[in-house]
Amino acid sequence: MPSIDKLAPTEILSIAKKMFWGGFAFLPFLWLVNFMYLWPATKRADAPPELKKYLLMSLAGSITWLIILSTWFGLFVNMRVAWGAAADMITVVIPKGV
Repeated sequence: MPSIDKLAPTEILSIAKKMFWGGFAFLPFLWLVNFMYLWPATKRADAPPELKKYLLMSLAGSITWLIILSTWFGLFVNMRVAWGAAADMITVVIPKGV
């Protein structure tokens, strides 16, 4: 990607929108990259007011996915044995000894 300093405000907003909507394709990492890469552009005097909205929504989506995936991971790790065959069917590598 080009440097943010060299982009016009409308181009920055266009990139932010595309990355925000792209995050809905089960790419929560894209939301995080969107926020981290474009956040310095909100400090510019000519930054569109909509830019901050898209970046904060990207951050919120990324945090929401982090919470969901962390909850699923904790639940699955602790309950895999109790779930029996159903858990074994969705496990890629079955740990030995359990």
